[in-house]
Amino acid sequence: MIKMEIKKRIRVAVIGVGSMGQNHARVFFNSENAELVAVADSYLEQAENIAKKYHAKPYADYKEMLDQEDIDAVSIAVPTCLHKEVALYALTKGKHILLEKPIASTEPEAKEIIACAVNHKCLLMIGHIERFNAAVIELKKRINDLGDIYKIDVQRIGPFPSRITDVGVITDLSVHDLDIINYLIESEPSHIYAETQQRLHPHCEDSVTAIIQYKNGVSAILNINYLSPTKIRQLKVFGKKGMFEVNYLNQELFFYENKSFSSDNWESVTEGDMKKIIIPKKEPLQVELESFLECIRLGLPASVPGEHGLKVLSTANQLLTSAQTKQVIILP
Repeated sequence: MIKMEIKKRIRVAVIGVGSMGQNHARVFFNSENAELVAVADSYLEQAENIAKKYHAKPYADYKEMLDQEDIDAVSIAVPTCLHKEVALYALTKGKHILLEKPIASTEPEAKEIIACAVNHKCLLMIGHIERFNAAVIELKKRINDLGDIYKIDVQRIGPFPSRITDVGVITDLSVHDLDIINYLIESEPSHIYAETQQRLHPHCEDSVTAIIQYKNGVSAILNINYLSPTKIRQLKVFGKKGMFEVNYLNQELFFYENKSFSSDNWESVTEGDMKKIIIPKKEPLQVELESFLECIRLGLPASVPGEHGLKVLSTANQLLTSAQTKQVIILP
């Protein structure tokens, strides 16, 4: 457990203020529990623009920022290939870190980051933002309402983001849903098979269709790509008593009843009532960063620790291996 003297406001900085990082800066600036001290970006003009907007100090060199500023914690939102370098430097400076997903480019790098956080007694939290989606949080509370779960369907598709050049759709997008599946069913994969396509991405796959069998008997089907003219973020969980459907974008949760289920008997499936579950909506990033701040203030374990990020990265790498070898990956 990481302990820290309780302060009213945590002094924070953001490293990397591109598309995602500037949102971190915005949320910290508006938080009653944080004081945004500085931002760093290799493009100094970008850092200056964000710093001016949120009354922080800009830096082109994150090392200079960490050396000079009195900072308790940092959000790291740089390209994945830089995660290890930036995270290790921040941790050796004694800073608590929220590291955007995926945790690292490789599993050895991820393990090194985790070990460094332990050695320096710093909080390490991974930015798997969908954990903090109101619909997912409510689904987790109600997951047992389904009885035995047997299948999960995932659809995460949308237009090609030209800003993503260092990783493909598996590492960039599938990690969201792999983490949510882990969160919901708390099981390990036993068999993995994936097929990919590369149509627009200059270096990596931009579409994946995958089947994952889990040790508890749940099958997951993933349809994830950068090739759709419309954005869909949807998860369906099937059980004996019915089906839950999550719309990530609208933070909506629906339950579809299996009218034929009664007294633990599963003899047939027929259409029953559909219920929309009313959920108070809140920006997932705000919930995530407030959780990060609270964990620091109260000395609590990270809501999404490094080990969870490593587990997701391992499964993502197995998807890549299956696609490259065109073989089913069988796990012990």
